[in-house]
Amino acid sequence: MALLRCRPQLAVALALVLAMPVAIPAQAANEYEVKAAFLFNFTRFVDWPPSSGSGPFCIGIAGADLFGGALEEAVKGRFAGGHAIAVKHFKPGEESAACEIVFISGADARKMRAALGRLQHAAVLTVGEGVGFCHSGGIIAFQVENNKVTLEINPDAAQRARLQISSKLLTLATLVRDSGE
Repeated sequence: MALLRCRPQLAVALALVLAMPVAIPAQAANEYEVKAAFLFNFTRFVDWPPSSGSGPFCIGIAGADLFGGALEEAVKGRFAGGHAIAVKHFKPGEESAACEIVFISGADARKMRAALGRLQHAAVLTVGEGVGFCHSGGIIAFQVENNKVTLEINPDAAQRARLQISSKLLTLATLVRDSGE
């Protein structure tokens, strides 16, 4: 009888895994192709505050574009919240709160913190890479461990941005808190 009660939960978990691979071998696909797929899938597992805008759902890339066209390919012809998805590129310091998701690339910690500071209270899902991104106030960080892409999520930063992250996504990530720096 207990097995029957678990089946709906198992079905949901299986559907989530099929829709968004959690730890994909980075060598099986280009690392940034995997990250591009994650960025698209975040549109399905994060809720933004209601918007009166009728424009496209924007995914911005601040800094160097390491995706090599993979992000544009991942979102081509796709929609988020009934809006077509557009990819915009920004130079450091030009990232825009007009985007729903901003991927902050680059290893320069000073520029990363400055970008996070500019977007801190905007309803923007900030996504970056490496240790320290979430501790510095970023919402989601990609980590590559044992040739697999994994996630860290900072729920404090998400709450400040007024974003609701699905419990399904939260269970797939390592949760971290602001460092208070």
